[in-house]
Amino acid sequence: MRRIIKNTGKGQRRIDINDVTKALGGEKVGVKVDTKQGPVSLFSLRQFLMNRLRSSGGRPALAGTTKERKKLALFEEDWDKLKLIAEYYKKNEGINVSPAQIASILVHRDVTRINIPDIASLSKSVSM
Repeated sequence: MRRIIKNTGKGQRRIDINDVTKALGGEKVGVKVDTKQGPVSLFSLRQFLMNRLRSSGGRPALAGTTKERKKLALFEEDWDKLKLIAEYYKKNEGINVSPAQIASILVHRDVTRINIPDIASLSKSVSM
């Protein structure tokens, strides 16, 4: 049985993004990425799965996705990680999910964070 390790130490002070920007000589470019939730954690991914997986027998499907399967080239190391994540959910959470379904969720989460009007205005300013 695995033991859970809990960090009870004092946390580190957060670094202000403006201090980092100033120190590195950066500037704002107008593209905003939603980082309120930070990196995708297994728990938040689990919540997404629980809200979207629907079963009518066999492997559950993700609600809201297309029936047509799209081809997507992946790096081998990414596919290996996706397989490990899917295996984790099967063994530890009892959730029957495929590596491709995990990939679909991760792509969806990142793509929804991109603000299309910001990209359009950036591409106009770059081409001038």
